[in-house]
This record gives sequence, C-alpha cells and structure tokens, in this order.
Amino acid sequence: MWEDYTWMNEPAHIDAKEDSFTFITNGDTDFWRNTYYQFNRMTGHALLKDVSSGHFQCSGTFRMNPKNTYDQVGILIYVDEDTWIKCSVEYIPEGPSHLGAVVTSYGYSDWSSQDYSNLHISDEIKFEVTCNSNDVEIYFIHESGKKEQIRIAHLHTPKGTESIKVGPYACSPNELNEGFKAEVLSWSLV
Repeated sequence: MWEDYTWMNEPAHIDAKEDSFTFITNGDTDFWRNTYYQFNRMTGHALLKDVSSGHFQCSGTFRMNPKNTYDQVGILIYVDEDTWIKCSVEYIPEGPSHLGAVVTSYGYSDWSSQDYSNLHISDEIKFEVTCNSNDVEIYFIHESGKKEQIRIAHLHTPKGTESIKVGPYACSPNELNEGFKAEVLSWSLV
C-alpha cells in the first residue's frame, strides 16, 4: 500500500505493515510558517503521495501516545513550503487539547482549533479530507460515525501546479522533546 509514498523528513524509527504503520517522531519537528510565532519550520514527518491537483478524498485513523505540548498527528496536504494544509489533534498537557487545521497560503500559516478532551487523547481518532477544485473540506469523524466539520479552506496552488502531495503526518514541536509514538491505523486515498 505504501510503495507510492515518499517520506518528507523521514523519522528514525518506523514499523510499517501492509495497511498501517507506527513511527516515533523526532523532537523539534513541526510544520509552520511565519505567523505569530515568528519562525519557519518544515521539519515534521509526513509520508506523502502525489495526487492530481485539485481533486481527491482521503481519510485516516490515528492513535498517539503524546508526551509533550503540541505533539500532533493527522493529515498533510503539501504543494510547497508556502502552500499547504494540515489537520490534526494537538496535545496540550494541561488540557484541553485541540482538533485543528493549519492553512498556509503565500508563506503565512493560520490555525483554527476547537477543544478536544484529554480523556480521549490516546484513543483512535479519524479525519476525512475532500478536495474539489482546490476547495478543501476537513472533518473529524466521531466514534459513532458522525462527521463534524473542522474547516473549509482554499488551497492556493501556484499556476501550473499539476499535482500535490497528501498523506499522514506527525511532529513534536517542543525543542526539548524526545518524540512520541504515532500510529496510522488505517488510510484511504481516492
């Protein structure tokens, strides 16, 4: 299943199976550009596949065993350093944690989030993303199967972009972080 995927910032420890994989994030890894924090990081781990620009649907079920603030796992849609979207669950130890989406356009990231209880931070979590003519819908899927919209955004691809990359990602932004175990339990991309 993963033969058409390529690592962006490959982690040191990976245990891949046919339909799933587990890896340990490296510390001081993140995807963020310019806004508010005044830094740029494109060091997060993502296993990505090329898809036709503008039209796809993917879903992923994840589990994380976070250790430090901002440990996160989810889906990355990547065009280039200045154009990408990520959706994830992001750990805040003092709680609550966050379900969120970061949309990066023209080199600036913005982050929308909603609370997510730390009581469920190590439970399975599922996201679904649909891209149609570069309009992106992002959903969190409850255990019951109910979809909850997290964000609708536009992916501002540069002219001439024929394909984009999409796949599961995880990172550990804390500079002193030793990383955490991220699991991709299921993945679908059409």
